[in-house]
Amino acid sequence: MKYEKMISKKTNLLLLLLGIFLFLIGLYLIYFVDGGDEFSRLLTLIIALGGGLIGGSTARWYRIKRIEKIPNKSKEIEIEYNDERNTLIRYKAKSISGEITNWIFVVVAYVCIVKNYPLWLIYLILGIVVSKYIFEIIFIKKYNKEL
Repeated sequence: MKYEKMISKKTNLLLLLLGIFLFLIGLYLIYFVDGGDEFSRLLTLIIALGGGLIGGSTARWYRIKRIEKIPNKSKEIEIEYNDERNTLIRYKAKSISGEITNWIFVVVAYVCIVKNYPLWLIYLILGIVVSKYIFEIIFIKKYNKEL
């Protein structure tokens, strides 16, 4: 099925198993190993990553199964997905959401300045904002040459 071309069923199953593995290992280590505060935070991140992989791969599996139940639906969805109008709408939505996210980063940076957070964190956040604009300029130049 080309609609789910990004991740095949086999890859999806591997992601699900990896998620279950990370989740269980994180739970096991957090309850049976005392590694201090930083280690505990790392284990919490591992549990969250495992849970995210489980949820994402389960939802993707459900969508694939639902599409497979209806014959010819896969081809219709593929045509709709690759339609020029839908592609333009998708790219425009991504662009606008990227701008909103960028301004949220700026607000978070200001809050960090007001709350007197460490400078490295403020510079990291502002670096993300600046890198977004640098990537934007690079891609604008690239696409101007191609089109």
